[in-house]
Amino acid sequence: MNRTTRRESIGRAVSRAVVLLAVLLLPIVRAHAQADAESLDRPGGESIPGRLAGDARSGFRFIPARGGAPVALGPGATIRRDHPARPTTPLPSPGAPTAGAPPFHLLIGEAGRFSGSLRSLDGSLARYAPAWQPDELTIPRACIQAVIQRPGEARILAESFDRLDRARWSISGDAAVAERSPAGSGRCLRLRAGNASVAHSLDEPLTAGRLEVAFRDDGPTAPGREPSVAMVFRAPTGPARIRVVLGRSEDGLSVESTEGPSLQVQRLVRTPGWHRLTLRFGPDETEISVDGQELAHGRGPRGPLASIRLALGAADGAAASPSPSAPRTSTAEFDDLSLIRLVEPPASLEIDPNQDEARLVIGDQLFGDLRSADSERMALAVGGRTVPLRWGEVAGLYLRRVPAQGTPISGLLVRAEWRSTPGSRPADVDFAEGALASLADESLTLTTPYSGTLTIPRASLTRLAVLGQGRRIVLDVSSHHLGDEVPVTPPLLDPPQPDGLALDRSIELPADNPVDRPAELVLDVLQVVPEAGDTRYSRQIRGGELRTYTLINGRRIDYLNRHVVTDNETPERVRLAIPRGLLHPGKNAIRIELTGDSDPRPKFDDMGILQIAVEFPEPAAAADTSPRPGPP
Repeated sequence: MNRTTRRESIGRAVSRAVVLLAVLLLPIVRAHAQADAESLDRPGGESIPGRLAGDARSGFRFIPARGGAPVALGPGATIRRDHPARPTTPLPSPGAPTAGAPPFHLLIGEAGRFSGSLRSLDGSLARYAPAWQPDELTIPRACIQAVIQRPGEARILAESFDRLDRARWSISGDAAVAERSPAGSGRCLRLRAGNASVAHSLDEPLTAGRLEVAFRDDGPTAPGREPSVAMVFRAPTGPARIRVVLGRSEDGLSVESTEGPSLQVQRLVRTPGWHRLTLRFGPDETEISVDGQELAHGRGPRGPLASIRLALGAADGAAASPSPSAPRTSTAEFDDLSLIRLVEPPASLEIDPNQDEARLVIGDQLFGDLRSADSERMALAVGGRTVPLRWGEVAGLYLRRVPAQGTPISGLLVRAEWRSTPGSRPADVDFAEGALASLADESLTLTTPYSGTLTIPRASLTRLAVLGQGRRIVLDVSSHHLGDEVPVTPPLLDPPQPDGLALDRSIELPADNPVDRPAELVLDVLQVVPEAGDTRYSRQIRGGELRTYTLINGRRIDYLNRHVVTDNETPERVRLAIPRGLLHPGKNAIRIELTGDSDPRPKFDDMGILQIAVEFPEPAAAADTSPRPGPP
């Protein structure tokens, strides 16, 4: 059967000097508080401004900004962080982030999603560099559902300039890899005066895409010294260029497109420091921006992109006259370059959860055994031979689904959501479930079942949902489809092909795990028929048919349908109490099984299981009974 503020507390001054200092600092404090505001949404609907505080030992509390007792955090409480609108200054101040959008998303089912860069992936582990913390993550391969590129994109060129590959770049003049300015912040491409440049010609011209590159503006103006980024398109009448000049004899940035599309340019004032240039191009429109601020836009180029060029000198290598005001040694620095192809997702897919899959940007799929992968390429064993692939050809890697028990986590269990890049795109929000370990002004740490300890910038946090207090052991983060039909109308289950009428899993409990305390089987489910509904199927559930039962060590403990309170068209978390004494140290069997209707040829409910865990909850925190905050 298929169913379609923060309140910065400034102490009262006792001396005139301190009062004066407080007055001088007040605008700064207010601006910081606006960008740093947190609020607590309680289950009853009230929203309280304030600040999350505490530690794992003494407990985490929410401190109201307007006074009153600290509020304990129980299930259903949500801390939200307000992010003010992006400022409208010409360019961000020096030191603004210059990293581009993270190229990959690593998916761990309902347990986590991380934006970043893949370092390596082999038969047992993945090394992954998240975009929001300096330390790499080491993640068991068995729990990874997929590593995908940003939806609708495929990187065809990624260059960190740790070295200058002459097979990739045509080099002219004094161009070399050097320590990034300021010193100690990594390596970059450095061009020195004398019409130095590096150029890359595409193997296949690109009709639509995006070029991103970081550049350093060192401040002074100097006639004839023009750091620039140029794109050359293959137009019907010959090469058409778009050239962005990043520094010259004036204090603004400029765009030249004499043979290219007509562009409207707005003035952006140069500021010293590192910035990020983004050029979006396609047949319909061209957009050029620096650090998110629009520099130019207009109709698209008349042909595909054929090459790119980073240069220091006059236009396209023309002789540059020295200027008396120019520094004796002129340089330009570039870093972190990406060229991205825009792709259309395939209209239909085959999904085989028992094999690894490379999903190609052209819509084809390769199934086999993934041997290795990194940020540039991968090797997939297909039909007895190894097929090498580059990420420019692959939209995503989808790994075979196998159960993997995670490391137990204990404490205040939460779901954290945070932005992986500046902006407000929903696709750029990462998340993880874990236990809140610590808080600081700049960050919070989260212990997780599969990815160790995460350090999340507090300024990037958007939402922290409290799930409970206790110990959680995740058994499986892969999605499963129980039932007897392949769905043909949305919403579709993943995978479309049913796994069968039952799902068997096990949990290994250590000898020191307290099995005599209350325990719950916790399931994330989709499209389960609710018992309390008004449909014919709900009436059948109440009559004892079409139920989805759960068993622990061979004993039925409950059925899911009576715990689902919505139409379940989006994932819902269900908690089933496990009778005391039913679990024991060592291996315990867990089974989820469907029962049919009363027809001679019974039909079954088709439903999804997205995550399976066992929890040992602590007594709930008194979030709803804490004293209400006092008046302002």
